[in-house]
Order: sequence, then structure tokens, then C-alpha cells
Amino acid sequence: MQSHVRPPSLNGHHAAPPSSGGAFAAVRGRTVFPHERVLPAPATLLYAWQRRQIAGTPLIRLPQWLLLTGGVLWATSLLPGRWWGAGLCLLLLLALQGTLWWLRRHDFVHFTPGALPLVRPQPLEPAAKIPLFATGLFGVERKEQRFTWLPGFYRTFATREHALLCQVNDHPAGFGSSPPEEEGLWYVFFTPATIESVEGGNLSFGRNHRPALAVCYRHIPARQKEKQSPTSQLETVYLAFQQEADCHTVLADLLFDLPAAARQQLQPAEQSLSPCKP
Repeated sequence: MQSHVRPPSLNGHHAAPPSSGGAFAAVRGRTVFPHERVLPAPATLLYAWQRRQIAGTPLIRLPQWLLLTGGVLWATSLLPGRWWGAGLCLLLLLALQGTLWWLRRHDFVHFTPGALPLVRPQPLEPAAKIPLFATGLFGVERKEQRFTWLPGFYRTFATREHALLCQVNDHPAGFGSSPPEEEGLWYVFFTPATIESVEGGNLSFGRNHRPALAVCYRHIPARQKEKQSPTSQLETVYLAFQQEADCHTVLADLLFDLPAAARQQLQPAEQSLSPCKP
């Protein structure tokens, strides 16, 4: 494990959004974000290819265009083995698209449910920051974007609003670069009243595996917030930790004021809460 030191940054030129509960406070000074090497695997490579760009075009377009072009060339007899070649390109293109659809549906990660550790509910100090890797729907100002395995921190403010403060950085290694408008800090905010369920287990991002919590909560999309009667939707955010102790600390904080409806789902000792399926 390593610690990666980066100065605090903003999402592009946009300031961090104030919390609707008035709980947000800017963190001054240099912040040490968690860092670990993401091991090569189909899921991690496809995630990188869909996010990284060359001249504004996602890298994932390259294999798609190559397969499509190859299929057309074979189908028009410009290459030998007409229908065999065209059929192979079509099958590979369908396999690629199907794999992408499945991985995007699960945010490119796989969560394996397990037993919740036995912890005593205890609130987290407002100044405490627990390092983690978060996966789910993030927001900044009026923008929303799904990210996977973002390094960041879990915090709970004095108002008991929970927050994930995560950072998107462009890594120079490899081809392409991240969209500049996505670089900077992204956030997830949820309150105890919006939590539907919490589940313990293990989160896998390719060959990277970490103890994790899956928190299902009710979220009002940015496009709904200006309506008189906004409609909420279920979202699941995955919190992966480098240390088991950090997982236990966050779980104890979440359980401290878990809503009665969610608390009733608690099973006997060493059982997990019922999962929430969006």
C-alpha cells in the first residue's frame, strides 16, 4: 500500500458545492489521498478505455471501429474469407458491447455479500476522515457522473450528514487522458434518514479486492432538485477499505443512527442487513 500526496483541487474551475444541510466545510492544507495500483484485468482495462480519451474521443471507440470496419471490408469481399471474417467481427463486436453493458450496469465492480462484523454503534468525530475507494454516483455543482474505485475519504459532519470526498486525477501512464472537466473533487452526500440498507462483504475491481460496505440510499437526481415535487431514486455506493479496522469504524458510525426501518432488517449475530437492489 502507498500513500499518494496531492494538493487539494477543485473540479475544473468549479468550487465544491455546499451541502444542502449546511454541513460542508472546506478542508485546508495538503490532503493525502489513498492510493494503490490497479492491477490489469478485463474490467479495469475496459473502464479505463471508456474514460480515457484521445482528441475528445473515448479509447473504447478504437476496438469498436476496428471491428466494424473489418466486418464491412470482409462483407464487401475486400478481404479474403468474406462471410467467415465478417461473422467473426460481428460476434466480437457483439461480445464487446454485451460485456460493456454488463460492466456498466454494475459500475465495473463485483460485490460479494458477507456477514456484517459485530461492532458497537459509535459516532465518528466530525474532524475524522476515513480513507477508502468509492464506487457509485458522484456529484459536483449540478453535474453527476458515475465513477469506479475513486480514492477519497468518508466523513460525518456534526449534523450527522455522511459525505464521501473523492478525487479524480489524470494519470499520465498509458494512452489518452481523462476528460479535463472531470478532474478534481467529486462528492456523495447522504443522511441517516435516506439510508435504506447497509451490507458488508468484499468488493472486487478486476484483480483488486477489498473489504467493503454497500450503502443503499435514496437520492434526488440533480435534474429533479429544482422541481416542486422531486422524485428520489435508489442508489448504491460501495465503500472499499484498505484496512478492516476502517471498515468497522465506518460501519459503527452508520449504525449509530440507522433508521428504524433499516435497523429492523438486522439479522441474528454475524448476519448482514438485507441488501438493497436499485
